[in-house]
Amino acid sequence: MIPDTAFAVALKDPAAEPLAAAVFLSGVRGYTRDSARAFLKRQPGFLGRNLGLAAARELKDSAAAAGFDALLADEAEIPAGPPPVKTAKIEPKGAGFYAQAGGAIKFVSYGSVTLFTAAAFDAPVPPVNLSALEAGLFEKTRRLAGAPSAPVAAALQRETFFRADIICEGGLLRLGLEPDNLDFSPLGAERSLSGLENFRKLLNRVSGPCFKAVKNSFLAAFLSGSPLTQLKLASPEACGAELSRLLLVTAKRAA
Repeated sequence: MIPDTAFAVALKDPAAEPLAAAVFLSGVRGYTRDSARAFLKRQPGFLGRNLGLAAARELKDSAAAAGFDALLADEAEIPAGPPPVKTAKIEPKGAGFYAQAGGAIKFVSYGSVTLFTAAAFDAPVPPVNLSALEAGLFEKTRRLAGAPSAPVAAALQRETFFRADIICEGGLLRLGLEPDNLDFSPLGAERSLSGLENFRKLLNRVSGPCFKAVKNSFLAAFLSGSPLTQLKLASPEACGAELSRLLLVTAKRAA
């Protein structure tokens, strides 16, 4: 018997922005404006997760009335996708590109790419030395002991991390790209001193010919140089949730 608490409601539009439904969601299910935005940054493209069937149907109908085309799915239907293979180099060549990933070099045709996404999130910068790590551990000990919190400068430092995912070969291969871990030599004379700008140029060059691929809103904004603040997600896990939603929508379209 399927439990009555295992349904999700997701937007059908692959290119929906993470906060597209924030105003709508703030008026249902007890959300405030801030809590709705926080949920959508954690679960981009989803209007609800782990709902009872009746609540999920009601949310889907309310979304439709507000102009948001959504689908209802059993949580068990939502795919996590294959684990990412860390990619060190992408080199466009003819009808596809060579990917140096997982210690091997593989040719991927543009036509085999079914999903191409990019994302960004803010996170604390990892400690650069032992003293910073020790300070963080000491502060954690103070909190556990109930002592007043003391500011730790290193713990307050945050940075924006960028990533991209390319899913191809019938959904069996997922290439994970990060600007800090990529060799940008294939850009040749176009390569600049900015790793982020090189990342943009490389994604633009590779994603353009992937005509069959579903692409997300962040990728389009990033490539066009549009503001990204409202498109940032909450965490790496949120990036994974967005990818799952896009895989779900893609599968439903193909069915």
